Amino acid sequence: MSGDGEEPPRVSASDLDCFTRVCNASAAMFGIGSVIGALKATWAEAPLTIQRGQTLAAVRNTGSYMVNSGGLFAAVGAMYAGTSCLSKSIRGTDDFWNGVYGGFAAGTVMGLKAKKAGVAVGAGVAFAIASASVDATGEKIRGDGLFDDLSLIHISEPTRPERIA
Repeated sequence: MSGDGEEPPRVSASDLDCFTRVCNASAAMFGIGSVIGALKATWAEAPLTIQRGQTLAAVRNTGSYMVNSGGLFAAVGAMYAGTSCLSKSIRGTDDFWNGVYGGFAAGTVMGLKAKKAGVAVGAGVAFAIASASVDATGEKIRGDGLFDDLSLIHISEPTRPERIA
């Protein structure tokens, strides 16, 4: 890096091509889902199998929970990123509706796991509303008076006590 003080250019998710966005979303969501799967395994059968002296079975069960949850989360992330990116390319605009379409598609993935069309539609609508609310707040939940972020508090410099001579 040169010492001229220039910052490297920032790359946002919307600057990436669709394939890269889908891969990034899948990988990130697989990691998150795997952690959740590991947590689910600790509350399910794994502690019982360890108590019975079946450590290898517990490790296998934990791995199974991690892969199943990770795969579901990866599918949700890929569907959201892919659908919003596809919507952007088809419509030619990068706006609020791309996230709504992506959210609906991602929600239906969650609902299809339950194998019920009503659950898929309900989850799709819920994810679409969540995506719309994130876009409506400017992709942030702090600032602009939405939450108490201490932006109205001004801290002055501390005063020093006077010396008595």
